[in-house]
Amino acid sequence: MYPNKTANSLILVATLTPLTTAALAQTEPFTIKLQPVEVTATRQGMDAKELANSVTVIDRKQLERQFQTSRNLSEVLAKNVPGMAPASQTLTNFNQSIRGRSMLVLIDGVPQNTNRNVSRDLMNIDVANIERIEVLRGGSAVYGSGAAGGVVNIITRKNEFATTTTIGLSSSLTELDSKGIGYRAEQYAGGGDDHFDYNVNIAWEARNAFYDADGDRVAPEPSQGDLSDTDSLSLSGKARWLMNDSSLTLSANHFDAEQDTDYASDPSVTDLPAGSVKAQALPGLQLDKQNRTRNSLINLAWQTEHTALGSLDAQVYYRDYHARFTPFDGRAFGTWNSLAQSYLDSESIGSRLTFNTDLGDDSQLRWGLDLNREKSEMPVTTYDGAAYDNSNGRIFVDTGDRTFMPPITQDNIGTFAQFESYLQEDLRWEAGARYEYVSASFDDFTTLGQGNAVQGGDISYDDVLFNTGLIYFVDDNTELYGNFSQGFDLPDIGLRLRYASADFDMAGSDLEPIKTDNYEIGVRNDWGHTQTSVAAFYNESDLGQTTIQNFSLALPRSEERIYGLELTLDHQLNDNWALGGLLAWTKGERYDENDGSWKALNGYRIAPLQIHAYSEYSPSHHWFHRLQVNYSGSRDDAFEDQVGFGSNKVDAYTTVDYSARYQMDKHSLSLGIENLLNEDYYTVYSQLLRNGNNTSHIAAAGTTVKASYQYQW
Repeated sequence: MYPNKTANSLILVATLTPLTTAALAQTEPFTIKLQPVEVTATRQGMDAKELANSVTVIDRKQLERQFQTSRNLSEVLAKNVPGMAPASQTLTNFNQSIRGRSMLVLIDGVPQNTNRNVSRDLMNIDVANIERIEVLRGGSAVYGSGAAGGVVNIITRKNEFATTTTIGLSSSLTELDSKGIGYRAEQYAGGGDDHFDYNVNIAWEARNAFYDADGDRVAPEPSQGDLSDTDSLSLSGKARWLMNDSSLTLSANHFDAEQDTDYASDPSVTDLPAGSVKAQALPGLQLDKQNRTRNSLINLAWQTEHTALGSLDAQVYYRDYHARFTPFDGRAFGTWNSLAQSYLDSESIGSRLTFNTDLGDDSQLRWGLDLNREKSEMPVTTYDGAAYDNSNGRIFVDTGDRTFMPPITQDNIGTFAQFESYLQEDLRWEAGARYEYVSASFDDFTTLGQGNAVQGGDISYDDVLFNTGLIYFVDDNTELYGNFSQGFDLPDIGLRLRYASADFDMAGSDLEPIKTDNYEIGVRNDWGHTQTSVAAFYNESDLGQTTIQNFSLALPRSEERIYGLELTLDHQLNDNWALGGLLAWTKGERYDENDGSWKALNGYRIAPLQIHAYSEYSPSHHWFHRLQVNYSGSRDDAFEDQVGFGSNKVDAYTTVDYSARYQMDKHSLSLGIENLLNEDYYTVYSQLLRNGNNTSHIAAAGTTVKASYQYQW
């Protein structure tokens, strides 16, 4: 069998993620033995110490504590994953890259990305249905398309023999108003026996208004959508049949978040210089169809330890997805010339197959096949311009739907193989390759903006990706690793078609995929009560991403390079105290063919310096306290190079979060305070002004409190 090289230590918690749990160390804190971490984002479970790249694992207990001071999954990951860009406090993860590149988001192995990237991949599941999250940082040839920056693997709740009820409240403390109170309720039930187990999980949440540090209502986000006045419902279930060395699991998840607000963004602030005033909320909105995210998926997975080819993981899945956005005014731009609201409908069906084949006592082959077919379309609902203008941007009269992006059918086929071996007892090597084939087709259509007639057709492309890595086990406490991997990003075909010119050529370079070369070296240490990690990375690509500026395509796509450094530290001071944190620094540039120089990538791609530090105190097994400081630095590289979209100066800001939990038998009380010191600031996303004017200059939330009660039946 393949050897297990993992020492028994606290590496489970500390070297993989900047979260530790002082409560775990109440008894014999420096000798407690935990099971090794198994990372399933590697396609089949692998020991985290055997990975030749950086990984962060956040378990359910840590997630529950983090959500006491974070409003969504984007914020949790931004505060706890090195290399993850800061969150926007809205619906979108548009600016939330990993190491400046795109991330592939999975729920139980089911891809959440769509071929028309709408940047809501982290809004497709409720925290009540998450068991743990694994984030592999750096490009992945094992997964292929969409994983140039890394993989976020979300694993749904495991089946437990338990029944749990949770209720919660949230409120702004800068403006005590009934409109600012939020409500939440969860119900989990699970059971079974040695041959069959199951769980059913229901979660409902009503978010109301958010208020900034001055006590003013936070304005709506005018392009990507926001979370205020939004109700969400999550329904999920999982049934598992256990058969000797095999298991069959059927799971289903339905998440629906829909906004119903009476507030619009006041357009009068657009008359003032961009960035000079904050966006204002304006009452009186009349809009029937508002921001919505609906995600439904069914997944059937089979795992078995013994086949003629080795252990096997197989799954088939179906996904139905809908996303609706805020209406926007493109009448000032000749390529748009409409007041419209876009929405995306997408259906996917696919399968994944992974084998682990032993090749001897010290070697194995990991190989498999991925299939996916997605059908998607993106119409727009148009609105009467006169009614909008006469109401100061508050009344939307529906004038019908029109084609924005034509229906697209996209097929993905990927096959991969990775050889893994211990060359000697303290040296592990892996090498692999992946072949990716993609085809897409669409019918004739006419563009919405300029009315260009575009002939339908087919396009296809393929490529081979390679990866290799080495891990040297210095001793039981330290690993040195290095790797090279290639990532693969499909072009956003729908985005390109929306702005197709009269002479549009499907064979043009703007539809070529992005192939990224990733290099990383690092060291991980675990000395019992102290864990550290250091990772340095560099990635480059011959082509850049397709972007939009003022409703027009920004071309050409030029060569890019991104590099940076990530540090983590976790230290258990004694039985009661723990501290730690992370630092992430990234720099990114693109080659300007006009003057032959390298210029900074915009702020949506490259995050400023990120530092997060925490202290935990647990005086007894009943009490737990955590204080976390979050620092986002300044960045003016893109501003100085005048790179256009996303090039505003970004100022630094610091926030402090506090959370506490009291556990007694079957009862637990939790309290969380976000932005404890009521810092008056703008997120990086808001400072970059997504739509170029002050309606995107949205103040961040002021001090906000969450309280919850949980009972285990």
